[in-house]
Amino acid sequence: MTDIATNIATIQTKAAELDTLIGQVRAAKAAVDAAEAEIRQQRPVSEPSRAYQERLALVAFDQMGKPSIAGDRTIAALAADAWAGVA
Repeated sequence: MTDIATNIATIQTKAAELDTLIGQVRAAKAAVDAAEAEIRQQRPVSEPSRAYQERLALVAFDQMGKPSIAGDRTIAALAADAWAGVA
C-alpha cells in the first residue's frame, strides 16, 4: 500500500495529463466541427447523410464517458466507414 503523499503525487500528475488531453480533445472537436460544417454547406440539401458523418465528436465524447466498454469501434474506423466513397 502506498502512502498518502505518493497517492497525492499520482493524482496531481494524472490531473495534469487529463488537462493536456482535454485541450487536445477540444482542439480535435473544433477541427471536426469546422470540417462537418463546411461539408454541410457544400453538399446538396437533398443528399442524406449517412451514420456518423456529422456527429463523430459526439460519439467520441460518449466513448470517453464509458471507457470500460471494450470492443467499441474506434472513432477513426467509424469516420473511415462513414466517408468511404464520398467525394
